[in-house]
Amino acid sequence: MLFRRVALLSASILAIAACGAAANDGESAAGQPSPLRPGSLPPTFVPVPPAEAGFESTSSTLPRTTVPLSPDALVGARVSGNRVLLIGDSVLAGTARRYSDDMCEALVPLGWQVELNAETARFVEFGDVVLDARLSAGWDAVVILLGNNYRGVQADFADAMTTMVERLAPRPVVLLTVSEFTPSRVQVNEVIFELAATYPHVVVVDWGAITAADGSLTGADDLHLTDSGRVALAAEVAQAMGPAPVEPGRCLPTEFDDDSSGSVDPATTTTTIRRTNRTTTSTAATQPPTTPPTTPPDSGSGTSDPPST
Repeated sequence: MLFRRVALLSASILAIAACGAAANDGESAAGQPSPLRPGSLPPTFVPVPPAEAGFESTSSTLPRTTVPLSPDALVGARVSGNRVLLIGDSVLAGTARRYSDDMCEALVPLGWQVELNAETARFVEFGDVVLDARLSAGWDAVVILLGNNYRGVQADFADAMTTMVERLAPRPVVLLTVSEFTPSRVQVNEVIFELAATYPHVVVVDWGAITAADGSLTGADDLHLTDSGRVALAAEVAQAMGPAPVEPGRCLPTEFDDDSSGSVDPATTTTTIRRTNRTTTSTAATQPPTTPPTTPPDSGSGTSDPPST
């Protein structure tokens, strides 16, 4: 059985999401728990997928059964540096420094140097645009949240995501699932789970299951994040990352901050910028890396479902 690693908000959210999935799909899988390191982060979880993997579409929420992720599977335990690149659309952009700054506030104290490149109305191809411009700067890990703007062709989305994942290997890559409020969005998450089952350097944070279990994290559109949703999203990424092996952490500038095509706020049509000038320092614990430093490799049209984010 193929194992997929997923980080969830809490054990209680996990239980609700797992039960809901079992009720809808009539199936679940089991895994063996691993102990967590005392005094570190809250539990991080991984899912156990169905026995058969692939890109076959389903009409209901994917089943999620999870077990704790061992400390040595956290991203920070698998790298020797502390530079992390984040890529996404408006959902991730809401956690950027120009808005809430929640992502840097969650990751910098853990010792990570964080560059968040996310803009509104971006499709999956935006990932390669960012990598073309920024991959040569040298990154130890990458976090990707793309798929909220989905054209409905699963094979095309799978090809684009696979290209990015292979381009980033052997770095750890954290992929976030999308909220599943339409059947087509289940197709996006099927691709993400299959990538985790295929590539050992991929970790999944199941944001789709988290938002399904707690409606307060998204607004009226079931997509864009509330204030508590932004905090929760950043916390989930931090749980998957764990402490960086070195410090200091720092919030890095970005050239990708064009939000002229949409909004990061739920059920609104304009963008409100909330800039911050806060400086955050880190107190990350030092721990030996389990993998050597990674070396950076050499360096459409359509409509979205739901509306562009």
